[in-house]
Amino acid sequence: MAIFRPHSIGTPGDDARHRFGHFLAVPFSALNASLVGARKRVAVPVNTIVLSAALLLAGFVAGALISTQWQAHAATAASESPVTRQSDRQIVAATISRLETEQADLKKSIASLREQLNSVQGSDATRKTTLADINNEIAHQRLASGMAALHGQGIVVTLDDSTTRSVPENEDPANYILHDYDLRDVLNTLWIAGAEAVSLNGERIVSGTSLYCVGTTILANATRLSPPYEIHAVGDAQALDAALKGSPQMSKFNQRATIYDLPVSIEQNPDVQVPAYNGSFVFKYATVQGQK
Repeated sequence: MAIFRPHSIGTPGDDARHRFGHFLAVPFSALNASLVGARKRVAVPVNTIVLSAALLLAGFVAGALISTQWQAHAATAASESPVTRQSDRQIVAATISRLETEQADLKKSIASLREQLNSVQGSDATRKTTLADINNEIAHQRLASGMAALHGQGIVVTLDDSTTRSVPENEDPANYILHDYDLRDVLNTLWIAGAEAVSLNGERIVSGTSLYCVGTTILANATRLSPPYEIHAVGDAQALDAALKGSPQMSKFNQRATIYDLPVSIEQNPDVQVPAYNGSFVFKYATVQGQK
């Protein structure tokens, strides 16, 4: 007849400990039986067998403990993974927000720098335009003042003293030579006819040039000149030629040139060369209006 024993009532923890104890007891029972059988078959000292069994058991227990801890750790990690994923998402979101803010700030900086660049380029363009205007004005004034060499169509006039070998009695020898006033009449006639640049024996005639006689020579720009006198004039060649031959201010000179055999040569030239003025401009008393 079977005997029924009542089950003991305990907590879930006690039940787990009971199962674990049973789990450990089974290997011990099997080990004990194995030791007994081995002792009978082999004449091995009991201490050696016990030590080997103890090491084997210790290894088994250690493996069981490691397995249990690993399972517990896996369960803990599994329970905590949603929180970790949530935290990672927050970090990523924060990083994206920070980078977007930095990008917006950089775009504002780029826009500001572009505005500054446009302003600088505009100012630079204005300065370049102003500088170009100034340079153009300087170049124009250099042309007007005779500081630049010029060339163009015009005429070349050659004047010389009379070719008469002897002056007749009762004649004024001054009628047979060229004077400073003769050259001034020629130069003024050329200016009136529209000459743009004039030189006399290589000396550029400018606003401050004066002609006057010193003995048998004529001074121009403090340079001594002697006949023959060669005048280069740039301008309308036909108008300049016609002015020298037919203008009222040249009539007296032309009559004297015919009477006293003064050589006069006028040649139209498509490319007359006029050198630049190489003297100095000295203003001791003149100042710009409005300046002291």
